[in-house]
Amino acid sequence: MKIFFSKYYTVKTPGHVFRADKFRAVIDLLLREGVINKKDITAPAAPSAADLKLAHSQAWVRKNLEFRFTPKDSALAEIKITRAVALAHLMNAGGTLAAAGAALRDGAGVNCGGGSHHAFRGHGGGFCLLNDIAVAVKKLLKEKRVKRAMVIDLDAHQGNGTASILRGDRRVFTFSMHGSEIYPPEKEKSSLDIGLRPGTGDAAYLAALRSELHRAMDRFRPDFAVYVAGADIYRGDALGGLKLTMGGIKKRDAFVFGECRLRGIPVALTLSGGYAVKFSDTVRIHANTVKAAMSSFRNPRRPSAAPAA
Repeated sequence: MKIFFSKYYTVKTPGHVFRADKFRAVIDLLLREGVINKKDITAPAAPSAADLKLAHSQAWVRKNLEFRFTPKDSALAEIKITRAVALAHLMNAGGTLAAAGAALRDGAGVNCGGGSHHAFRGHGGGFCLLNDIAVAVKKLLKEKRVKRAMVIDLDAHQGNGTASILRGDRRVFTFSMHGSEIYPPEKEKSSLDIGLRPGTGDAAYLAALRSELHRAMDRFRPDFAVYVAGADIYRGDALGGLKLTMGGIKKRDAFVFGECRLRGIPVALTLSGGYAVKFSDTVRIHANTVKAAMSSFRNPRRPSAAPAA
């Protein structure tokens, strides 16, 4: 299974709650534990301007490619946009495009990064500059490589930028299960939004996911999916508030990959948010998600089913 990662993902953001070095730490952990080897890792190419314009305005694409941002752009994105920060987001978009292509070939593709679901068509938001999810979906649809795409967004925060960019496209179903009382303060309308109360916990979360995602997949019948697997639903996260255990998150991932595998739906994985007070917990959760993808899709003769709660 191809795992896409660029050295440019790792950028310093001193004092910021978002630590971009987590993606490098995930790769290092997987290598150290022998889950992957260096041959499994591929550096993605940068996306073209034409690819980015499928989801973003011409003016915003130009700013991102020419690194010409204003203080207002940084304020909207809630992160200081340095050249290195902009390059990191650009390469993350390339990683999700590559993971989507790999998924169509191999059943699953992993971007060890990505998931910038707060980026809108013409501006950034929520630490996100380019919506790699929408770019990948739009590109596959334009090239007629897929007919119906689903975004399965299980980050703790609503995928507002993704919902906004993809709204009105009947070929796409945006599924977002998130905290109802956290960022963003004003939610966009996804195809299906499931807002959860603070402190939801494993049992209620998994019950809602199994019921609602299963029903949505039956109804929409996608032939491709992007999984936005945020680690910020964890009980030790500083921003999420949904209070799942690591074991609960493992069951979340197993269910999503199991459903995609059993239905024959190729899935591209993005890691998205994660702000655990203990940094190593965020790294472990993301690594577990990558391992779940590998477990579900590496052996073609043994489809993976989700374990019981």
